[in-house]
Amino acid sequence: MGKAEILQRIKDAEAKVRAMTHEAEEKRKQLQAEGKRKALEMTEAADTELRRRLDAHVAAAKKDVETRKAAVMEDGQKKASALVSGARQRTASTKEYVLSEFERAVNA
Repeated sequence: MGKAEILQRIKDAEAKVRAMTHEAEEKRKQLQAEGKRKALEMTEAADTELRRRLDAHVAAAKKDVETRKAAVMEDGQKKASALVSGARQRTASTKEYVLSEFERAVNA
């Protein structure tokens, strides 16, 4: 084997190594991009699930608040009605008392 043939084999081997290195670098970039894409997809999926759960919890809390509010309002309405009813019942006796006190004061 002559020097020229040896040099040619070395050049061919170097070219093959450069091609393999370039191919490996491209593969690394491709895998890295794919990994970033998958990570982004997973993050977005987790974010979507978190938002769904949060919306469900907020909706449940709002429903609970509305239920409690309705119960408090109903209780307050019953108490107000009872107070108005009691006041109306006492109105006649109060009028008589005030009138009798007025008459007593005038006659005194």
